[in-house]
Amino acid sequence: MSNLIEREFQLTEILVKTTYQIVISKEQSFQSQPIAFGAGFFLNYKDKLFFITADHNIHIEDHKINERTGIDNYVGVFNNISDKENFSTIMTPIGGFYYMESFDISKDDLDPQLIDVAISMVDRNKFEAPFLTDEDIRDVNNNVLASPNEQKFEFLDEHIVDPSITDTYYIFGKIRPKFKGLFLHRENTFKSGLKFIETYGNYMLLNTESPISDYEDWAGLSGSPVLNQEGKCIGVLCSVIEGTQSVFVKPLKKITPFLDTMIIQEKLQKDSQDENI
Repeated sequence: MSNLIEREFQLTEILVKTTYQIVISKEQSFQSQPIAFGAGFFLNYKDKLFFITADHNIHIEDHKINERTGIDNYVGVFNNISDKENFSTIMTPIGGFYYMESFDISKDDLDPQLIDVAISMVDRNKFEAPFLTDEDIRDVNNNVLASPNEQKFEFLDEHIVDPSITDTYYIFGKIRPKFKGLFLHRENTFKSGLKFIETYGNYMLLNTESPISDYEDWAGLSGSPVLNQEGKCIGVLCSVIEGTQSVFVKPLKKITPFLDTMIIQEKLQKDSQDENI
């Protein structure tokens, strides 16, 4: 969203251009079969660029047992630029993720709980290719809402807002991945009409308009930004519960203190390195 300069953008276009598709692999080369797909987004916060996603995208086993195993999988963000000679698409690896736990000091065992958000501070100067759209989305009158090969957006500080019971919320992403020969096919999906209910522990509870009948209709959306009708972001999609209307979102306003800490830590490390030169 850093290039919202001379025209207003429709919500569909903002959803498509702020949601980035990721692939998760056990190998740094990404040559083996992916173990999962998900989503994430970039946030330009205090002139530093962060990539944010759901932690369970990266640490799948950790969240199955609610315990840190020390095993980190590898994350690649699709640039949506094809290399036709090698029948492949360019991906940008993202590493150095910070992830979080919460503790209950009133309990003897502290009852550690994994917080389902992972954050990486990234250097845009190291990106070897731009991030582009690959969607061709039109309305019922065949008017273009999103076109392929257009530059994607980053969120800015000013695009972070608190939830409101009067707003309506939206999510975009890709689901039902399937390899057909060498090519990966996925379905675009828009989730609309979500309403904020309450803050529930570390997360916000949103409700869908009707019960979630099939989890696979949401699998692959984890890590997506959740936007209001104005295209402002309230948080990160973390989970849904099949058979209910429940959608759980980590508030961005609760993530920004961690971003501040990461910025301070990076400065301290740089200062220390400069002193040792």
